[in-house]
Amino acid sequence: MTDAKGIGKGRLFLALAALFLSSMCTLGDLVINPIVANLYEVFAGSPEWLINLGITGPALVGLPFGLLAGVLCDRVDKKWVMVVGFAIFTVSAVFGAAIENIYYFVALRLCATGIGWGITNTAALAILADLFTDEDEHGKFVGWYNSAMSIIGAIMAAVAGVLAVTAWQDAFYTYVISIPVLIMLIAFLPAFPAKKNEKAAADKTAAASAQKVEAGWWKPLIPLTIQVFFVAICYFVMLYMMALFVADSGVGDEAFTGMLASVGTIATAIGSFVFGGAYKKLKNAVYLPALFVMGVCFVAMGLFPNPAVTIACVAIAGFFWPFYFCFFYTRCTELVPASKAGTATSIVALSDGLAATGCSYLLTGLISATGLTSVALWPTFGIVLFIVGAISIVWFAATRKKNAQVAEN
Repeated sequence: MTDAKGIGKGRLFLALAALFLSSMCTLGDLVINPIVANLYEVFAGSPEWLINLGITGPALVGLPFGLLAGVLCDRVDKKWVMVVGFAIFTVSAVFGAAIENIYYFVALRLCATGIGWGITNTAALAILADLFTDEDEHGKFVGWYNSAMSIIGAIMAAVAGVLAVTAWQDAFYTYVISIPVLIMLIAFLPAFPAKKNEKAAADKTAAASAQKVEAGWWKPLIPLTIQVFFVAICYFVMLYMMALFVADSGVGDEAFTGMLASVGTIATAIGSFVFGGAYKKLKNAVYLPALFVMGVCFVAMGLFPNPAVTIACVAIAGFFWPFYFCFFYTRCTELVPASKAGTATSIVALSDGLAATGCSYLLTGLISATGLTSVALWPTFGIVLFIVGAISIVWFAATRKKNAQVAEN
């Protein structure tokens, strides 16, 4: 078993640097965002559904590969799951615009930020769970990973936007940085072999007990996975559908929407950085205030749609989102045996990914069904967060009471 205590500080620093930099794969879509309009012009003769597949399709493709990566992480060396996933991303992303052909573009997009994202996101978080077995340390580094991801994503989007001014294909030069990152992953990540259940090797009684635990390992994940979907789909409406809110409310233009994206990203980076300290003090209650605060942000934006309120609410929600995002990626590995940590990570990642995919359909579906604008519907998502928050408080209290009774016995 490989953990942070078993490797030198220098090797640990380099391994974490490689792992944090690899998060560029997760936010690889930010390189595409500045050239979306160009793609519809360049491939104007192609079916619109095919262009859409190249732009948003990777999110769907990545989901099953995330599950596959989780299973593999519990069976083979996590380092090589990570390396293979990031290698797929690197090759596909760097050469993503080498040929101006819609089928070529779509195929490499699906490989880069579809297959590549699905594998590396799960593998990276599974590796962090292996490196930091202490719950507080684990939470802190999951937060730092998400903070690094936000900062890297903001830098990539800015660089891609500047490069795309010359030609849309030039935005893809941003991905060249993935080549040295891939080399770093190969050189600095230690081996993370699959974990065996130590109890099973002790004696027949322990083996039977371990087998029983393994058989129902997934049950504690059910409520968490459901919760992740509902919380994430609400926040992703704010994250991905902000342009629609801005247009309907008249609070700004495209430049204002871009500024909101930057504000939210920076706030998320800050929130992720401080998550570890908050988790150490509040433990599994760390996310509860975040649900209500994000809910208030939705309600305030819907009731008082003006630039100042919008900026403030996006910043506040962006800051508190990682208190939930980092929590569920930390908590999922604590709920299952160590031998199932990778699979558990992939399951909650699937729920998170489904929420990201479905948020646009949810909002536009509600608009079509009710005839209301996005501004009028915005408070609805706040109400959902309030309801989830109230249920979560009851769930948290019941779980704490049950754990206290078990400890007494």
